[in-house]
Amino acid sequence: MQTRKLVVCSALAVTLFGGCAQLNTTQKGALGGGMLGAGAGALIGRQSHHTAGGAAIGGALGALTGGVLGYNLQQGEERSAAQQAQINRQGREIRKLKAQQSQQQADDRY
Repeated sequence: MQTRKLVVCSALAVTLFGGCAQLNTTQKGALGGGMLGAGAGALIGRQSHHTAGGAAIGGALGALTGGVLGYNLQQGEERSAAQQAQINRQGREIRKLKAQQSQQQADDRY
């Protein structure tokens, strides 16, 4: 019975995470945190014979925590992407100026 539950839970997790391709980092963090929190809450709640309540509380806390962490990661990703875009623009401008300088030096020789 335990093996069957493990297989079903694994298949469910793979299906859920496979459908997360369109989610941003904040949403993925909230989803993952909620799943982990619900699992942990269910295990803890089982000890006090309140499995469903433990899963609900753990899922809510996990989703909140995962969402906050995911949001912070997403902000870092966005800052990094903006910095990389600025670096790329500056690199293009430098190459353009070097090409103009080379052309001007070639024109000055003649």
